[in-house]
Amino acid sequence: MSARNDIAFIEGFRNGDEIAIRELYDTHYRPLCYFNQKIVRHMQEAEDISTEIFLKLLRKKNDFDSLQEIKSFLFTASKNACIDFLRKEKQQQKSSNNQISFIADFDENLIEQELLTAKVLQAIYAEIESLPKQCKQVFKAIFIEGKSTAAIAEEMGLSPQTVLNQKAKALQIIRSAVSQKDVFVSLLFIELMLSAFFKNESGL
Repeated sequence: MSARNDIAFIEGFRNGDEIAIRELYDTHYRPLCYFNQKIVRHMQEAEDISTEIFLKLLRKKNDFDSLQEIKSFLFTASKNACIDFLRKEKQQQKSSNNQISFIADFDENLIEQELLTAKVLQAIYAEIESLPKQCKQVFKAIFIEGKSTAAIAEEMGLSPQTVLNQKAKALQIIRSAVSQKDVFVSLLFIELMLSAFFKNESGL
């Protein structure tokens, strides 16, 4: 996003523009869930924290002057919320004298490592949001919603071959974009495409 577009985007966000808010959510929610789940080890709690952070962002929307400030807030607030959750769980463990195996002293180095991965995920999701409209619809339907080629073709009024062509086009565009960033981003993208992180149909 160019500086000019960044300013227009922030203005729209601060004015409550639904498209800007949806773009922020689509770009950041899953990376935040990934990051939070790696720390608290509970997907439901990770999703709850991510949702609460977005609500806080909306309540504070007039406090941000740039997209970078928003990104920083989302990840910093998530990190703090996760640490607060772990502290409360540890306190409850001490109070009840029960052993909760998943609770351990949080490792700042591990948190920073997962934060880096989450930011890379955010960059990948930003590339997804930048795809041409039809490519984006097909990509999300296949890799995020886990729909079959036949189901997407029927829903979108396309032939199965057109869906496959749009899928291949989307993958090519994203691979090209992330390959220009750095090796780590490229490797992570490939790993995600081969893993269950996206609810993918059989085969790429």
